[in-house]
Amino acid sequence: MELSGLNLGGLGLGSICVTAANLFLVYQLGSIIYALTLHPLANHPGPIMTATSRIPFWIACVTGKQVLWMHNLHTKYGPVVRYSPNDLSFIDQGGAEWKAIHGHEMGGRELPKAREWFVEPANGIYGINSAPAHEDHRRFRKLFAPAFSERALKSNEPVLRKHVELLVAKLGEAANEGRTVDMVQMFQFTTFDFMGDLTFGQPLGLLRGLKYSRWVEAVFDSIKVIPVAQIIQYYPWLHALFRLLEPRSVRDMKYTHFKHSADRVDMRLQRGAEEPDIWTMVMAAKGSQQLSLEEMYCHADVFMLAGSETTGTSLSGLTYYLLANPEKLAILTKQIRSLFKHEIEVTLQRTAGIEYLNACIQEALRLYPPVPVGVPRVVAKAGEHIGGQWVAPGTRVSVHHYATYRSPLNFRDPDTFAPERWLRDTDSDADSLYKDDRRGSCQPFAYGPRDCLGRNLAMHEMRYNMARVLFNFDLRLSPESEGWNGQKAFILWEKKPLMCTLQAAP
Repeated sequence: MELSGLNLGGLGLGSICVTAANLFLVYQLGSIIYALTLHPLANHPGPIMTATSRIPFWIACVTGKQVLWMHNLHTKYGPVVRYSPNDLSFIDQGGAEWKAIHGHEMGGRELPKAREWFVEPANGIYGINSAPAHEDHRRFRKLFAPAFSERALKSNEPVLRKHVELLVAKLGEAANEGRTVDMVQMFQFTTFDFMGDLTFGQPLGLLRGLKYSRWVEAVFDSIKVIPVAQIIQYYPWLHALFRLLEPRSVRDMKYTHFKHSADRVDMRLQRGAEEPDIWTMVMAAKGSQQLSLEEMYCHADVFMLAGSETTGTSLSGLTYYLLANPEKLAILTKQIRSLFKHEIEVTLQRTAGIEYLNACIQEALRLYPPVPVGVPRVVAKAGEHIGGQWVAPGTRVSVHHYATYRSPLNFRDPDTFAPERWLRDTDSDADSLYKDDRRGSCQPFAYGPRDCLGRNLAMHEMRYNMARVLFNFDLRLSPESEGWNGQKAFILWEKKPLMCTLQAAP
């Protein structure tokens, strides 16, 4: 055999490249045939492109079109869709799919969350929303649960009242001056300031200055990058390569963001356990329930984003749908102003009992869930029966919030803002009209042992904010904000300004 230059036994470089290319094409063709015929998910409906490649899904995520893309797939293919080779998306139909994917058997364990879905924390410590170990999650939940109890929420009512009073004052200034107001900003200022008090023991000062801080701006900017981070984390080789080549600017940004939270936790801890906030209970924990300092830093980030952005988003969606449906707004406004003669009478306890307000919030959460996508879980080794069919081990499965809530399988007139569907007045024509709605399919606070711990806080906060705003002002949607709900979503909504005019209530 003659070895001369790049000639190997008569094979030149060109021949080697052609052979390699042919082998690659054969491999790809074999993968496609397997995905469409022999793969455990081959019998599940969905486009050929998504059955053979994850690229269409990634494109939809990175461009912010994933929510409508998935909704359209379900509209075409039904309640179960294979949207990538190893992924199934479900429309829940009455609670069964929620239970199968996000619940657990008595004494059993729930399906683990897909790791790539959660951006790796700067200090490597995962919090209550993403802890991979069941034991850690239970420990975190047991520790933080008292901070979100009805008793704790009542003790924090003066803190919430203080921030909402400032919101009303700022809106009053705009009304007096005839200025239009971006209600998205105003609600986000309020919710971030309130959670700053609960999380760091001091507000962020956003409402007072009517301006986002650099740290909060960085939080919003980072939302659009989440899908890119998920792509990197999904492929181990890409994740390893990124760790080697990660730009210094990205590392510095993550460190600066993390240090902002860590510094404020340190300052809060120095003040001791005498303030009515989350950290009083954290510092009182003993033994195995105690958090490490790194776990405290992690949860400061978790609570600030989960307790601020999502509540502000929900209030913005509620405001839009009320203003886009003036007859519903008139009903709610009349109820609030009839119930309260003086503003001091508006309390957490009394707003909790306003049935139509609760119905409006529920309907806004259905049409505009703050997290509109599906959060994937991984099927265990034994496989699972989901939606009446067996699903193979290792499959990523999820219930898609937006597609589930907009499905005619679950809700009559699914695109219509109809708070009446949540009322239980059996003599009402509206209640009769929507009596077959599958209300249990709507789970905007998630489902199962890892549902949202701050649900009660968020509901109280939304009711109280909306009651105070509608007690004081008549709102009207500005023409430039018509169709406001036509938005992109990068896990969370990319909200446009919600411009409104205000007049002081008569």
